[in-house]
Amino acid sequence: MKQKGFYMASEFGFRPCKIEDLKGQPKVQKMLQIYIKAAQIKKESFPHTIITGQSGCGKTATANVIAHELGYGFKAFSGPAINDKKVIDEILLNLKENDVLFIDEIHRISQRLQESLYFAMEQFQADVVVDGVATRVSLPHFTLIAATNLYGGLNDALLNRFPIQIKLAAYSKADMASIVEKICQEKKIKIDEESVYKIAATTRGIPRNANSYVARVYDFALVMNNGVINPEIVDEALYVMGINKFGLNQDDMDYMNFLNSNTRAVGVDTICLTLGMDKDTVQTKIEPYLLSKCYIQKQPRGRVITDLGRAMMEECE
Repeated sequence: MKQKGFYMASEFGFRPCKIEDLKGQPKVQKMLQIYIKAAQIKKESFPHTIITGQSGCGKTATANVIAHELGYGFKAFSGPAINDKKVIDEILLNLKENDVLFIDEIHRISQRLQESLYFAMEQFQADVVVDGVATRVSLPHFTLIAATNLYGGLNDALLNRFPIQIKLAAYSKADMASIVEKICQEKKIKIDEESVYKIAATTRGIPRNANSYVARVYDFALVMNNGVINPEIVDEALYVMGINKFGLNQDDMDYMNFLNSNTRAVGVDTICLTLGMDKDTVQTKIEPYLLSKCYIQKQPRGRVITDLGRAMMEECE
């Protein structure tokens, strides 16, 4: 289905469909402008591409922009759902010429199954089983766009098969304010400038959070203030949602409190066991942002809280 207008609707907010809508990513915008135009001039499929960045930063949106700008079909799959060779075979056999095959969280696919993609990516052929018989089939030219927030979880053999590698940076507060404002404009939500910046400051530079937070704050505004978002409504909504002014949620604060209660470095396994969290959540959802803000530090013996982290926690009390 072809998207219309400035954005494609997501859960509440919007998802960009055009290169110019990728706010806060000027290098990525320039890169895509050149590579997309080159593919059109050469009349070739867009090169296989891998997009890295933290969860919610716009990896799926960027892949969608590429497909939309080129007028290609867009077929999206999640890495955890690709758990068998038969699944990959079915996906490949249903591709059409120039389709964009998007695989999110590709690091969650086993290395054995990752390797089964190599032949398809390079030769546009695949060895599949049809009616119990192994058969080599030709595939239409397609573009594999993979996304991951765990770049180190991929082997070099796979990474080397992506001619284009895009790293999405966290958005600045100004960029996030622009995104929050755009969401409210599109949904015709009344909001003042202070409230825009209050919401933007808690999003951690993640557009997905902006969509979600505006939706939830608007719920409070509808019930408490005739649909008008003001600073008091924002504060009340974020408090109930368990999000502090630094954008940290309860899991983040539990993690920080645990480190703060230890005088020595703590290993990630001990953190997970004590807090009842799985390692993937800690390493991909919690720690990246805390590290980026210098609230914590990784040491050979484990994690420690920094002076900046302690200062942040004192300000939250």
